[in-house]
Amino acid sequence: MRFLLLSILVTCWSAGVVVVRGEDPYIFFTWKVTYGKRSPLGTPEQVILINDEFPGPSINSTSNNNVVVNVFNNLDEPFLITWSGVQQRKNSWQDGMPGTSCPIMPGTNFTYHFQVKDQIGSFLYYPSIGMQRAAGGFGGLHINSRLLIPVPYPDPEDDYTVIINDWYSTASHNDLRKMLDGGRTLGRADGVLINGKNGGKGEEPLFTMKAGKTYKYRVCNAGIKTSLNFRIQ
Repeated sequence: MRFLLLSILVTCWSAGVVVVRGEDPYIFFTWKVTYGKRSPLGTPEQVILINDEFPGPSINSTSNNNVVVNVFNNLDEPFLITWSGVQQRKNSWQDGMPGTSCPIMPGTNFTYHFQVKDQIGSFLYYPSIGMQRAAGGFGGLHINSRLLIPVPYPDPEDDYTVIINDWYSTASHNDLRKMLDGGRTLGRADGVLINGKNGGKGEEPLFTMKAGKTYKYRVCNAGIKTSLNFRIQ
């Protein structure tokens, strides 16, 4: 009887160890940051691309996910990404801000690793140094609820990321940085973009919808100066 009891206790303890050591799911991304040509306001100009996308790719995560993003900097200047609004609990060196994180030097890479917890909603990532945000390198970061935490509405027909921002077409991000360093103001932006486009003639619709269906729009302002009001008319 004593031997049987001991065997049961050991088995239960071993099972408990397995449960405790279980990790939350991981999602992995590999990003290549480059310069590229786009025409946000109709004239070709240099922008910052992530995986050849402007804006960059969205991160679609779920609460408790471990997010791993390997960023390769192919620019000719240091690059640093911050995950705006995402709490970095005991993990400040993943925040991507000067003073807590070192810039990714040209021709090198850095792997961000952080966990998203208890922050269900829509967030934004963007470059945090050198006024590079004025040239691109930004995108959406979604934190969805786990099945154990239901949201108070049914699943939408579709889920759209809407990134709006002011855009300075007549000056590069380096020129804008020099203006601010010299004590000058930026002045009025040359235009406003929605997902990298200005809504000119001939452009394809950004979104398509069906009558009677419900859609989720995640709206974030990636601009550097202008306060923007968003509405569906």
